[in-house]
Amino acid sequence: EALSNGTVLCQLVNQIRPRSVSIIHIPSPAVPKLSSAKSRLNVENFITACRKLGVPEVRILCVCSDVLLCKLPSVLRCVTALLAVEEECPTHHWAPASSTSSSSSSLLSPDFLLFYCCVMALLYAAYCCLLT
Repeated sequence: EALSNGTVLCQLVNQIRPRSVSIIHIPSPAVPKLSSAKSRLNVENFITACRKLGVPEVRILCVCSDVLLCKLPSVLRCVTALLAVEEECPTHHWAPASSTSSSSSSLLSPDFLLFYCCVMALLYAAYCCLLT
């Protein structure tokens, strides 16, 4: 459910390439659940960003309904393809320029990004549970 509104997916893309998704609709304490229109916009922005980052259409693209209906195999395939594209041709470094390349490569590893995505999803789920 935490992935179905697209917030975590948009944040993941922005971690891979900053400002790939310029506007992310995020639930607030006053309105803890996004409307279906805002959720759809988040997911569409995520898919558009994946296309722009060069994820092959054949491997990636889960359609918007796959995410909104929580079809996790399609979403996982999409995220895995996104991470593979980033690994093949990284265009930026998260670590400062003065740091060593080993710390930079550990931050860009697919395992770290997948871990980050899972942690964000769990935090969002816990947040939603605390509000209800």
